[in-house]
Amino acid sequence: MAKAVLAFCFSCFCYPAPAAALPDPVDVILVPTVAADPDPPSVEASPDPVAALARDCEGGDAEACTRLAYHHHEGDGVPRDDARATPLFARACDLGDMTGCTMAGYAHSEGWGVERSHERAATYYAFACYGEEATACSNLGLSYVGGDGVPKDPQRAIKLFRQACDLGSVSGCANLGASYSLGKGVAPNQRQAARLFKRACKADDQHACYNLGVLHRDGLGMPRDYKQAFALFEQSCRADDASACGNLAMLVNDGRGVRRNRQRALELFDKACGLGEAESCFTLGRAYQTGKGIERNNARAIELLERALKLDPETESAADARKALAAARGEPA
Repeated sequence: MAKAVLAFCFSCFCYPAPAAALPDPVDVILVPTVAADPDPPSVEASPDPVAALARDCEGGDAEACTRLAYHHHEGDGVPRDDARATPLFARACDLGDMTGCTMAGYAHSEGWGVERSHERAATYYAFACYGEEATACSNLGLSYVGGDGVPKDPQRAIKLFRQACDLGSVSGCANLGASYSLGKGVAPNQRQAARLFKRACKADDQHACYNLGVLHRDGLGMPRDYKQAFALFEQSCRADDASACGNLAMLVNDGRGVRRNRQRALELFDKACGLGEAESCFTLGRAYQTGKGIERNNARAIELLERALKLDPETESAADARKALAAARGEPA
């Protein structure tokens, strides 16, 4: 039987190119956040907007530097070059653009064209948050949750998530909800978590929708409701949330909130595994090994069990996965 997939996660976001948000790959959550203002008319009218932005940036226009950095980061009109983009985000920050500061922080946290440094990332986030840039406050809160570049401090993280949420950051509200649900830095309060997840979910944060589904599934802060959990997991799975797909597969496999459908469950486990959800790889690998609901395929089973352990060697099913893998290889237990 499939084991429970991780219930609650935090989400990290940065500002992308001028229209959508880029999430932290750790959570692989694809949700939009605050969009940047459109390009000034003079730039849009230029036959070479990159050259126009470069001139404006050289002349000390902070926003132009940020926009130019996006072009280099995304390869929009110029070759993709993070070694060029990240210093431009930093220059924008030096000139006073808080979005540039947030992006410079994110670039250092990911090692975009520079040596990866959580310390420098946290410094940029702190500066931008002081300038009331909401995404930076949320990302700095995550730094304090994980002790990335700063000492672990869940109470400090709570203050930053609340500040980000108050400033309009959807991810800040979602992260504050996760803190209440997990009891990190604050007393557990599932009702408050549900309110925050619902607020972020309505703003199209699909990871928050997934977390809200977990509360419905487990009856935390509200009556248990498998049908509502199913609807929320399905919604988030369509947005390629790996945990949502894995949990949706388990509901379909067990017939909770929906008619039991083994074939559909296996398809969902396959999708979740492809998105990087280790428990789903284990479950699908065991299905191929045992032939339960699918034709036995030992080679495929080995491939999936190896993937599960590679994705997360400490996952809840790791011990069972190692035993199953040894059996599939014909090795002694």
